[in-house]
Amino acid sequence: MGRELKDGEQVRLKGSAGALFLITVGHVFDKSLIEKRLASGEWSWPGTDPKPATTAQPEPRTEEKSKPAKGEDSLKPRTEEKSEPGRGDGPQPREEVVSAPGGDAGGDPDRPAVNAPKSEWVKYAARTQHMSLEDAANYTKADLIDMTA
Repeated sequence: MGRELKDGEQVRLKGSAGALFLITVGHVFDKSLIEKRLASGEWSWPGTDPKPATTAQPEPRTEEKSKPAKGEDSLKPRTEEKSEPGRGDGPQPREEVVSAPGGDAGGDPDRPAVNAPKSEWVKYAARTQHMSLEDAANYTKADLIDMTA
């Protein structure tokens, strides 16, 4: 490496983007960590050319496509190609149905919808839980929904 590092010594180095920084050799940046980063070319001494970074490329994907043929079912995970716009076989939008907690749709008809404003939930909770509007307003909307379930 060419230079001996001592504990407590302040060392000026150059980062991978070329910016200079000052570190203290010790607990956080011990000698072995500094030497490892200098050897890898991530850090370098000011005034020297850093070692060129390795030009390793990521390995190509090797798994096979597992999209089943039309009409077949497959139990293995599916890795599919990106669908082209307008082809029609890509992801389809989901429809979500929000039901009353507990799954009973025949509950209280005065109960506000889950996406109703908090003010409606405050009024409903005050009426059904026998509390004042001020007390009900101190709860979050999620708490009001939970306590009236």
